[in-house]
Amino acid sequence: MTSYWVRPARPADRKAVTELARRVRREFHLAVRGGDAPGGGETADRMWVVEAGRSQIVGCCGVREDVNGVWELHSLYLAPDWRGFGLGRALVEQAMRSAQGAGALVLSCVVPAEYAEATALLRGLGFAEEARDGDHLGFTRALGQVS
Repeated sequence: MTSYWVRPARPADRKAVTELARRVRREFHLAVRGGDAPGGGETADRMWVVEAGRSQIVGCCGVREDVNGVWELHSLYLAPDWRGFGLGRALVEQAMRSAQGAGALVLSCVVPAEYAEATALLRGLGFAEEARDGDHLGFTRALGQVS
């Protein structure tokens, strides 16, 4: 494996992050919609990417404050060749620290049920499954303690 680092996303990363999200959604045979672009919401996002080798974006994750004060973890995508090395964990932990630093007390996340690795990661990081809505699972985690 080549070197990598987790860093804040920059505007120049948007195209690579959008393509990564599309590749992962296609991998799981999920529809790709224009609104699926990470960081494309109406609220301010805090996004991170995993940059590998020569500026290749191989992972991303973001958080944003929802209108009701609960923070949402979103856009957790990792290229298949980069799974199993702890990069997803590093992304989610960075997102949790950022949200907590901004005053978040609870972080929620909704993921397609097909994302077995993502759901296992979230459970391993202390997220509790709260709801199932069709083909999606909902998780929450209190942010009193971030390890």
